[in-house]
Amino acid sequence: MDIRVTWRIATFPLVLAGLSLVPLMGCDKAAELQNDLCCRDFTPGADLAAVEWGLDAQAELDYGAFMQSVSDFTGAAGAIVADVTSACQAIALDLGEDAATITATKPSERATQWCELAIDALGDATADLSISFQPPSCTVDASVQANCEAKCSANVECQLTPGEIIARCEAGALSGRCEGSCEGTCEGSANLAVNCEGTCEGTCEGTCEGDCAATTAGGDCRGECKGTCTGQCRGSCSFDAGVNVQCNADCSGTCDVEFKAPKCNAELKGPEVECQGTAECDGSCKASASAKASCKEPAVNIEGGTDAEAVIATLKTNLPRLLVAAQARGQLLLDSAEAVVTIAPNIEATGSVKAGACIIPATNAITQAVENIDASLTASANVMGKLEIAPASP
Repeated sequence: MDIRVTWRIATFPLVLAGLSLVPLMGCDKAAELQNDLCCRDFTPGADLAAVEWGLDAQAELDYGAFMQSVSDFTGAAGAIVADVTSACQAIALDLGEDAATITATKPSERATQWCELAIDALGDATADLSISFQPPSCTVDASVQANCEAKCSANVECQLTPGEIIARCEAGALSGRCEGSCEGTCEGSANLAVNCEGTCEGTCEGTCEGDCAATTAGGDCRGECKGTCTGQCRGSCSFDAGVNVQCNADCSGTCDVEFKAPKCNAELKGPEVECQGTAECDGSCKASASAKASCKEPAVNIEGGTDAEAVIATLKTNLPRLLVAAQARGQLLLDSAEAVVTIAPNIEATGSVKAGACIIPATNAITQAVENIDASLTASANVMGKLEIAPASP
């Protein structure tokens, strides 16, 4: 299975190249301007909050937020290709493949080669496997967006508070730590078992009123539960109607006491008028928040294949990272990419050597980011195809 997403973000270099630039001298001809001309401040994934770009007040805010969004986006693109490469590498090596067969040094090409090797290693051993999984999900941290937007307004009174997050979040989209009773979903993962009395998206560890895919010698459920799981869920548990359970992780839904560290699982409503910046600055903040979203590795259940213990073991460990890339984080990065494309033509870098010069490494970084995202989605989707798991549409 091959998914191509480059067409959606291939306009990046062209858009950025259209930004206003000042004439540039070679770095070897102006030692006193070397730092600005060579733009040593921009690095993918870096925090650029303290960088001064040398622009007028509003342009400084807009350009700073834009460059931060580019840094966040390109850094996240590097992280996703590293995750995909690492997961496929682990599968291939666990199943006896030779690392010496990988010759690529470029991140996007290494992801492609390692995932091709992993597919070869899996061979026909997956034919009799039945794989189910908790749908992977990512949460955009509202605090990242709101703190950025506060800077866009240049109003020192615009500070993020838990109350502001709650006020700007759509009804039903709040989540956070609930120290009381949670009604909704307790968000666990492959690595975190949560209290459950309801539908478990993952592995049920306890009793199952219904069909359980695997049980212990004592009769307890230790697999997918098609019914009501009572006990622990290594995944997310959606509570039955009228059931209130104390959630030992993030609760999505309602809590009978105030949420601690509330997050919004949807796009935030706009800030109050006095805290609004320009559309470009606020748009860059959304792009940064999307790129910095936190994603949980989903729980995976694998049944069958009595002679495929090694395959099952490596897939349970490494498949969650590929699912996150193919079905959750990849889409967020596409959203972030499109936001940056939309904003770029309206950003001015005129009048500053540093601001003009920094477009060059930013453009180069985005070109590499495009390749990394394309390779990550394609490689992970190809593994999904091998396992007959349909990836989400990009």
